[in-house]
Amino acid sequence: MAGGRPTKYKPEYCQAVIEHMKEGASLTSFAASVGVARSTINQWMEDYPEFSESVKVAKAHCAAWWEALGRNNAITGDGNATLVIFGLKNMGREDWRDKQEQEITGNGGGPLQITWQK
Repeated sequence: MAGGRPTKYKPEYCQAVIEHMKEGASLTSFAASVGVARSTINQWMEDYPEFSESVKVAKAHCAAWWEALGRNNAITGDGNATLVIFGLKNMGREDWRDKQEQEITGNGGGPLQITWQK
C-alpha cells in the first residue's frame, strides 16, 4: 500500500460489494454507498487481493441479474430492452459485447510481408 492517508477500506466490504451488486448495481454505485470515489475502489482491488476476488464475484452476480432481467423482458414483453442491452454490454461485456476482433496475418499465421512496387 502507498503511503499517505489511512485507508477507508474495511474487510467487511468484501461481502458488502457482492451483496450490493447482486441487484444489478455498478462498482461506482458501491463506491458511493461507502463514501469513496470509484478510483478508490480500483486502488483497493490492487491493494487487497481478497477484495479484488470479491469484486469479480460481485460482477458475476451483477451480470446474472441483468441476464435474468433480459430473459424476463423477452418472455413477458415488459420492461426497457434498451436499458437491458446497455446493462448487459457494460456489466457482462465478456459475454455480451458487440465488438468483433479480426487479425490479418501472412502465410502460416506469420507476419505480413510488405513489398513496395514502383
